[in-house]
Amino acid sequence: MTRVAASWVLGASLSACSAPSPSLTPPVAPKDADLRLTEEPYQSQEAINQRMAIVIPYLERVTGLRIAYVPAINYAHSHQMLRDGEVDVINIGVMGGYRLLHNNPGVQPLAVQKPSFRSVLIANQAALKHKALSPPDASPLAILRDQRVAFGSRSSGSTFMQPLLHLRDQQIELSALNGCVHEPNTNHLSQLVAEGGMVDFAFIPSFSGDPLHAVPEHLHEAVTVVWASDHSRNDFMAAAVHPPTSTKYRHLQQLKMAFLKLNLNDPAQKRVLDTWGYHGFEQPTADFPGAMINKVADAHASAGGVSQCQQL
Repeated sequence: MTRVAASWVLGASLSACSAPSPSLTPPVAPKDADLRLTEEPYQSQEAINQRMAIVIPYLERVTGLRIAYVPAINYAHSHQMLRDGEVDVINIGVMGGYRLLHNNPGVQPLAVQKPSFRSVLIANQAALKHKALSPPDASPLAILRDQRVAFGSRSSGSTFMQPLLHLRDQQIELSALNGCVHEPNTNHLSQLVAEGGMVDFAFIPSFSGDPLHAVPEHLHEAVTVVWASDHSRNDFMAAAVHPPTSTKYRHLQQLKMAFLKLNLNDPAQKRVLDTWGYHGFEQPTADFPGAMINKVADAHASAGGVSQCQQL
């Protein structure tokens, strides 16, 4: 993929989006912004642009700050931009959180999503019937033994690390599968399953309560939900640490309060949360992301740090 310059901003491609911008105010260039925000690119750039066309105006209105969205080429690039100071805040999952926060006092969580995340295993409906497969009650993920499975990016918490942790909780290693692939674009996972042939199963994320939240409606008849985890968390906002007397620290605290203020009862705020599928944000706790990142670190170390799956 051609490198995207860090100064490329949201406005450069809003004209290609189907949804109109909720604001006529031109986006702020990163060099002129009080704060710069990025996300791990788990979706297409067009989808993220459409989300930021809603999120950024809300944040600017509530904080009174100039805020710019800075796109990332890939997961590693999004992390590096925070390390290099090219952005101030990143929306990140547990895998990226492990890479940025583990044994790194220079980065801290700012606000965490309320528990609404579920890891969902979907299957090709026809293949499931043809193979006469059904998940065992005691260990439902055992249905994946000797099957081909799709995960999200190997850098994804929601579509790789979280499923990997659930598999291990049920004593199933990747080596027990017949094969697996990584599809970097989360939105393409359900299409892979619906088409069949390459894989019959995939792990997808659900943030809204609907297990098929990430599956286009026209594919609902082709796929079926085999298993879903309990509600938990995966995503959070992280920021570099700044001295409490600095302007940057004050701006980040304003941004944090804007995230914490979001709730589903207010239609305008619900519209912002719905762009992610979140139920809201809360203060970080010792359990999340702290304990979760330690759990990811243990799993990453035992897996040798490298996925055995094919990269699409």
